[in-house]
Amino acid sequence: MTDADEPRRSLFGRLAEPLAEKTRERIEQVEDRVRRSVQAEIDAVSRSVRARAVEVRPSAIAFAGALLLTVFGLALLVTAAVVGLAHVVELWLAAVIVGVVLIGAAAGLAAWGRSRLPERVRPTPPPPGPARDADLVHPWAD
Repeated sequence: MTDADEPRRSLFGRLAEPLAEKTRERIEQVEDRVRRSVQAEIDAVSRSVRARAVEVRPSAIAFAGALLLTVFGLALLVTAAVVGLAHVVELWLAAVIVGVVLIGAAAGLAAWGRSRLPERVRPTPPPPGPARDADLVHPWAD
C-alpha cells in the first residue's frame, strides 16, 4: 500500500496510535505477570497440600483401620447380645429385642443431635401496611 492508497489519518489518530500500542503492550505485560503470580501461588499451595497429605497418610490409614475394627467389634457385641438373650427367649425374639434397642438408641442419639443444632435464622417479613416514619431511613443519614 502506498501513501496515496492509505486514507489520511487525523493528527489525533497519528499521535494516539503509538500510545495505544504501548498501552496494549503494558497491559499484556501486566496480565502475564499476574498470570505467573497466580500460577506460582497455586503451585505453592498444591505442593504444600501434597506434602501435608504425605505426612498425614499413615495416620489416616491407621484411623480407617481402627474404624473398621470398631465396626466389626460392635457387630460381634450385637451378635453376642442376641446369642446371650437367646438363652432366655427364642432366637428370633432375641434378635428383634436387640434390634429394637439399637434402633431406639439411634433415635435417641439423632434427637439429641438435632436438639444441639444451632437455630436457623428466619428473616422476618416487614409488617403489612404503610411504613412508619421511624422505619424510613435516608441512605445518606448518619
